[in-house]
Amino acid sequence: MNYLAHLHLAAHTRSSLTGNLLGDFVKGPLPTGLAAHFDEGIWLHRKIDAFTDAHPEHRAAVACFEAPWRRFGGILVDMLYDHWLSHHWQQFSPDPLPRFLQQSYGQLLADHARLPEGLPMALKRMAEQDWIASYGRREGLGQALNGIGRRLRRPLLLGEALHTLDEGRWRDCELGFLRFYPEVMRFSEGQLTHYRAGQDEAGSGQ
Repeated sequence: MNYLAHLHLAAHTRSSLTGNLLGDFVKGPLPTGLAAHFDEGIWLHRKIDAFTDAHPEHRAAVACFEAPWRRFGGILVDMLYDHWLSHHWQQFSPDPLPRFLQQSYGQLLADHARLPEGLPMALKRMAEQDWIASYGRREGLGQALNGIGRRLRRPLLLGEALHTLDEGRWRDCELGFLRFYPEVMRFSEGQLTHYRAGQDEAGSGQ
């Protein structure tokens, strides 16, 4: 999953928005030494990513890309999911997307001042430059993918992969996302309930 989906699932489960995004940057075991709500978000991020990568709809979307693009299928589909979430936002959130992003960016910037130095400037730039709003346009999505492609060990125009999907495969993948996303919303709720119950038990046993 990419930034918008993780922010939405964090808000949906009332967990830390910043913590959920830190899951892309903070590796290693928990606890991390950060605040407990950040650790909770990192934990949820990891669970969501594992669920997503193993899901048949996600795997089918990856398989829509032919060589040489399929090796980057995980990145491509995660970004496409943010694109489709933008387009179908009203199905999944009562708040208008621009308002949601404005509030989310405000929280990320407020939390950034409380994080150890070096963690991570990408989130601050994303909030200041409103990266996510561009994901809703195919052109903006392609530009974002090209930006990712430039940071690969062997740089390439990753956005070109979008042009290899004909309208039939594009629509099939979009319908797959619409079947998948309610499942990951329910999964996130259940996982976080389980996590918090375990934390409460650990706390009461001290």
